[in-house]
Parts: sequence; C-alpha cells; structure tokens
Amino acid sequence: MWRRSLARVVALVVTSLAVVTAGCGDSPSSPTPASPSTPSTPSAPPLASVGVLRVAPDAGPTNGGMVIRVTGFGFRAGATLMPGDVAVRVTESTPTTITGVTPAHAAGLVRVSVINPDGDQGHLQRGGYLFGVFSVTATPTVVASGDELTVGWVAPEGRDCNGGGDWIAIYKVGDPDDTGASNGHSDLWYDHLCGATSGSRRLLAPDQPGEYEFRYMVWDTSAARSGPVTVRASSAASFASARGRTFVR
Repeated sequence: MWRRSLARVVALVVTSLAVVTAGCGDSPSSPTPASPSTPSTPSAPPLASVGVLRVAPDAGPTNGGMVIRVTGFGFRAGATLMPGDVAVRVTESTPTTITGVTPAHAAGLVRVSVINPDGDQGHLQRGGYLFGVFSVTATPTVVASGDELTVGWVAPEGRDCNGGGDWIAIYKVGDPDDTGASNGHSDLWYDHLCGATSGSRRLLAPDQPGEYEFRYMVWDTSAARSGPVTVRASSAASFASARGRTFVR
C-alpha cells in the first residue's frame, strides 16, 4: 500500500515539474526596446575661399590684346587670371577685382578662372569668355568731308542693347577708346548693333580733315579697328548739321 502511495507522489511531482517546465518554455520573453537612433545632421558644404562672379567684357579677338576685368572675392596678391588654359598679363589686382590683358587664343568659349598663389581657385560658373574673329572695314579710305562713308563689321556673337551692347564708332586715329566725350567715348558718330553679328552702316564723313578709323566696341573696349580713313577738306555741309540723315540701314 505504501509503495502505491509513494508511486503516486513521485508521479505527481514529475507531472508538476513537466507543467512548470513547459510553461517556462512557452512563456514569451519580454522584448528589449531598441535604442532610438539619433538622426545624423548633414554637414554643410565648405564655403569657397575664392570665387569668380563676372567678367567684362565677355568677348574679344583671337589675337588678344583685350583688357578684361574679373570681379569676385578672395583674390590674393600674385593671383593668376586664366581665360581658358592660358594665363594673362595681370595689370591690377584687389581682393575683389583682377584686371588683365588677354593673350592670343584659338576661337571658342573658354572658362574664366582665378588661381591664388596657395592653389585655391575659383571659376566663373555661368558663361565664359568668347574668343572670336572681329573685323571692321571702311570704304573709301580717302574721302572729302561731308561725303559718304560705309563701315562694315563681322563679329562672332552680338550682345543685345541692354547695358549698351556692342557698338561701332568713328574715332580720330590715336584717340583712346574712352575719349572723355559727352557719351564717354566718341561724339563724332556711333551706333549700337543690338545683337547683329554682321552688317554695314552708311554715314557722312566728319567735316574736320584728319585721319579717322572705325572701332568695333565690346562694352567700352575696342575689339577691332578698321584701317585709317583720310578725310580731306571740302565745302560740303558740316557733319554735325547733317547728323539727322547720316545713315541708311
């Protein structure tokens, strides 16, 4: 009898252990909450130490000799100005402007760069400098004052009339581009081209005898000049009084 009782007790203990073990195995463990990730803040791009904002004029002849002025920031003493892959002769430099004279260069649009002595450099982000073929011709080359002259021109790309655009004018041979005249350049005769890349104009020769020439102007600098035109004295009506009927388009 006691053996059967002992067997029952052992059976109950084993059953209880099995239930407890099964309950522990089936019990879901409490999940450990994941640590929230901290969003990374993107780093701001480094500020440029040197930059090129504008070049004026933005076009000139392939044979060079054009004065150009670049504006921007971060220019240092000894900086190099490069339209394309050729360095120009720098004539003036400040932290915000650098002026130079273009060299001869193949035709085409090139990038404008400024390189500081330490290697930092900036580039014109929009547009560039256009090397092209500019020409101006005048006929006849000998004329009496008040007689008709014809000037023709060819340019690679015309600028519009905003801000002056490209223009042609007659000058006395030897006068600077900026003569100090009432319009800043030449009171003798001038005409805006408003984007035209070629064409001709007719006008009356100045009444004052002398040697004259026509200039194709990009902004305030001549990109091309005609050969000299000799104006001789004549009894024709003065150029000034005939200005209202000087050209035929």
